[in-house]
Amino acid sequence: MREPKGKIDYWLFFIVFVLCCIGMIMVLSASQYSAAYEFGDSYYYLKRQIFNIAVGFVAMFLAIKIDYRIYGKLCWPIFFIGVGLMLLVMFSGLGSEGGGSQRWIQLGPMRFQPSDVMKLSMLVLLCQQLAEPSGYFVGRTLPYLAIVGVSCCLVAINDLGTGIVMGCTATLLLIIGGMKLRYLFALFGLGLAGLACMVLPPQYHYRLTRLTSFLDPWADYYGNGYQVVQSLLAIGSGGLMGVGLGEGGAKWFYLPERHTDFIFAILVEEGGLLAGLVLLLLFLAFTWRGLTIAMRVKDTFGRLLAAGLTLMITVQALVNMAIALGMMPVTGITLPFISYGGTSLVISLAAVGVLLNISKSAKMKK
Repeated sequence: MREPKGKIDYWLFFIVFVLCCIGMIMVLSASQYSAAYEFGDSYYYLKRQIFNIAVGFVAMFLAIKIDYRIYGKLCWPIFFIGVGLMLLVMFSGLGSEGGGSQRWIQLGPMRFQPSDVMKLSMLVLLCQQLAEPSGYFVGRTLPYLAIVGVSCCLVAINDLGTGIVMGCTATLLLIIGGMKLRYLFALFGLGLAGLACMVLPPQYHYRLTRLTSFLDPWADYYGNGYQVVQSLLAIGSGGLMGVGLGEGGAKWFYLPERHTDFIFAILVEEGGLLAGLVLLLLFLAFTWRGLTIAMRVKDTFGRLLAAGLTLMITVQALVNMAIALGMMPVTGITLPFISYGGTSLVISLAAVGVLLNISKSAKMKK
């Protein structure tokens, strides 16, 4: 049997809801001691996380109500909004430092990260252009892809982690869209050349050191390898079942960014390998539902956008976990729905809203 057309994918909504609940629990557990020390309130970060989730769910429900096809029609204005915000953070006085680089826009007491907006802007533009029947690297498509490549570099200058997620998501979309391998390898080479330009010059030596420190973090224990070493120690101490919720020791000011970039290490320390596998399965279930929606949408733009939104969140989650496990360089990227954050969380939930809107047009089996 088939569901009546117009219903959202409730399984996808339930998975995201469960992930957000896990996120609130882990933000409280990971931040309560530092919050008490810094602000005199153990629930400081939890209160802000609850507020961010509430705003994110409002954005999700609004996105569910908006027909996803309108994004394709407005792809260029949306893209230029993202580029404009990136230029503001780089060249205006509104930019503020975060994570060791200038990646935020400060508006009084509020601030947000434009790279997360740019990530969605690029995705919408790429999906729209791949959906057009003009072919790949012919006609207008090549200039569009060049602009998307420039946007990835624009983000990677100050936010390498988000730039990597954008590049991986775009590559996967191009594969789904049927790009020929020779063009894909050419783009991959250009991407490596761009990365080399951002890490090899002497003035960017700190980036190269950061990228290579994960190969042997113990060699620079008190320097660039410190975060990875502490993350591995936390994960290793968790064992199979963990030390118990709230009982972890890494959050006692040993592990930096414990409630943001490295919250996965706290989760595995306190919940063990079992908790880590449950979280991984939840993200795999999210990927399964998202790609199922993509395969059952009739129009090409909806199919590509559903796949792109799903892969964007999945790739970010996998990159974050790989960093915590010492399998990738530390690039400063959050774990979707789990890490403490404002812009990243709201944008991710809004993206889920768009995905749920697309699911209303898909013929989903019960």
